[in-house]
Amino acid sequence: MQPAAVPTERSTDIAATVVATMRQLGVLGLPRNYEIFYEALSGTNRELSLAVVSLTSRPTQDELDQIGRTFFAHNHGPGIVEHARDVIARELEEVASLLRSERSHIEKYGRILDETSSGLSGRSLLSQDLLQKIASAMAVATNSTIDHGRQVASTLSDKTAELESVKSKLEEYKRLADTDPLTHIWNRRAFDKEITRIYNSDRGI
Repeated sequence: MQPAAVPTERSTDIAATVVATMRQLGVLGLPRNYEIFYEALSGTNRELSLAVVSLTSRPTQDELDQIGRTFFAHNHGPGIVEHARDVIARELEEVASLLRSERSHIEKYGRILDETSSGLSGRSLLSQDLLQKIASAMAVATNSTIDHGRQVASTLSDKTAELESVKSKLEEYKRLADTDPLTHIWNRRAFDKEITRIYNSDRGI
């Protein structure tokens, strides 16, 4: 019976080491943090162990959560999705604000054109000096509208790139969630999803 107690004793030793290490580093006693340090100190995942060793002497929760998202994506799904949702909502609101600004700018330019047209229609004679002033004012308004449009286009391009980054992160999360962190092969979750997909695509199987 004595040999059977060895694994339990080893697990107890690792658990004690995990707690001591986390306390030494000032890490919060959260289940997801225990998982990181247990796997790292037990030596089952070398890449995870290296990631933990590279942490600062006082790692932040954000740093730990980043490790968790990398190696234990299946446990961090809600957080990843919520973060992506917040980023997308913020980006869409900023895009809407840009479009409202562009609309306001174009409407202002339209009013300038209307006022100029009305002013010209009400005059029978136009001096060269007045025409030059009108041309100068229209040039300023036109250039301002063009510049504003370019700025909006550039900003929208940046927003598109940021949204593409969010998309890539979600795709990476999906890949990690379906992959065993140690063997890098499909896990049971991926297997179940594939079986469901095959079943739904061909009821005749």
